[in-house]
Amino acid sequence: MRTQPTMPSANQGAMDKAKRAMTTRAERLAMLEFLRVPKHFALMTGQATKGKAMKGGQRLMKAHGHSLMAQYVNKIVGDGSRAWSAQDAKSRFLFFF
Repeated sequence: MRTQPTMPSANQGAMDKAKRAMTTRAERLAMLEFLRVPKHFALMTGQATKGKAMKGGQRLMKAHGHSLMAQYVNKIVGDGSRAWSAQDAKSRFLFFF
């Protein structure tokens, strides 16, 4: 008896790429706590450099904010098995906000 080949679902590729578990409550609260600081919020939303000259030859960028958020969440949550990278912080920030 021959069986029909099955086609993978359209979402299968995205599901295979998912390496992390769902964001925990502690991680979400740490993100919100980080963003409550006005200078952090301005950095993450791109408002930190609008109309300002460079300081010390460098412009503050959103990527710097993602890195700071990842460091903060890792420090607050303290779960080494779920350490955030700057890319993790960026994707979660874009998803939630």
